[in-house]
Amino acid sequence: MTDLPNIVLVVFDTARWDRFGCYGYDRPTTPAVDALARDGLLVRTMIAQAPWTLPSHASLFTGLYPSEHGSQWQTGPRLRERAAPTIAEWLKGLGYETVCATNNGLISSRTGLARGFDRYAFRLDLERGWRRAARRVPKALFGGDSGGRIMNRWIRRTLPEVRRPMFLFVNYLECHWSYAPPARFARRVGGPRFGPLEGLRYRTRVAARVGPWEAVARAGDDARTLGAYSTYFDGELANADDHLRELVGILTDTGHLGTGSTVLLVTSDHGEHIGEHGLADHHASLDDHLLRVPFVAWAPGIVPAGERGRLYETVDVLPSLARMLGKPVPAGHLEGRRSDLFEAETRTFGEEYAFAEWRSWPDGEAGRLASRNPSYGFSPLRRDLVAVRDRRFKLVRGSDGTEVLHDLASDPEEGEDVSSTRRETIRRLSEQLDRALSSWKDWEGERAPETTPQEEAEIEQRLSELGYI
Repeated sequence: MTDLPNIVLVVFDTARWDRFGCYGYDRPTTPAVDALARDGLLVRTMIAQAPWTLPSHASLFTGLYPSEHGSQWQTGPRLRERAAPTIAEWLKGLGYETVCATNNGLISSRTGLARGFDRYAFRLDLERGWRRAARRVPKALFGGDSGGRIMNRWIRRTLPEVRRPMFLFVNYLECHWSYAPPARFARRVGGPRFGPLEGLRYRTRVAARVGPWEAVARAGDDARTLGAYSTYFDGELANADDHLRELVGILTDTGHLGTGSTVLLVTSDHGEHIGEHGLADHHASLDDHLLRVPFVAWAPGIVPAGERGRLYETVDVLPSLARMLGKPVPAGHLEGRRSDLFEAETRTFGEEYAFAEWRSWPDGEAGRLASRNPSYGFSPLRRDLVAVRDRRFKLVRGSDGTEVLHDLASDPEEGEDVSSTRRETIRRLSEQLDRALSSWKDWEGERAPETTPQEEAEIEQRLSELGYI
């Protein structure tokens, strides 16, 4: 056990890959992540398996696709019992002490995503009553922290008691709506911003009271307003990056970070729409704005540094950790996943594919979402979507009979359907997608474990707090 490295997995919730400096963004949003990427591994194309928190985290934690683990709209919020082990359960079985510090309440025992953690902390459990008001009121008035600082304080208090090897999972929620970063980060990233009075109205009347769909619908084609939202999103990413900088300092101070003894992973669960294609938030689409996520691994003496040009999925993380640690893949249904994520790249790979799913809101959730965002018309978005992609093309198939092919090389914004001129590409990608759908059918009919009324109410409360319903 003393030879096993500490593993730290940090998720910047809702962070778009194209807003990171290490992926070419020109605003100073992510200096801490960029520094890790310079000395570590950077995956050029990492694909999340779903565009929102529950199914995406579940795929990262289990190495399973959403139709397999079942944690998504329609099949229930809780992981299926057969979706085992989670990364925390597996590492705990290897002798790790496992720690979860989450700003996102959907990472919980109620959903099954907190299975296997020895120590667990959720932000709202740490700031009840006046403590929560003491943070939220100034944030609405002036802009401020979204809870990352609170979680870092808990981590600083807790880690001295945690033995090695340690697995630490951290979720920072700053990039999630509403976008109201500390003023210094909004100024640092540049870009259009609201003036003092206009900014106060935005934070108190829009950011604090309506959902992101409503905000985008009200903005319409107003480029200045959408530009300000984009700036504040970047400011929140800079805020999360600063929490990572502080976390690295904490890990250094407690002795949990060191060359040859630690693997530090930084990624996101999904991205965000800020008006692109008329969309907001992170539902009802399988665009790269949502599915393509950053992935950086800093592990000197353990993981070879440099860029990885292969196409990877977040379901590849767990089997790749197993291979890195020299341990068996933790579950038979992970066989066939890519497991060389943390190895030096030979660049002799052939065709590779990644898959993603969106299962639409059930009627009740859709109705509540519409009532929360009355200016936005959700009817055209009420459909399931599945997608397959290689390094250049993406095929998206809808339950309404639509099928669209995007050439990501010439059209990264995915605004044009090239299916009429790429029939052979459609045939090839359709075969891969049909094969994946067929394999997922083995899990159909197996619902998630039953939840009590109290658990259902708590899950719904946390979905509501995040603006999902």
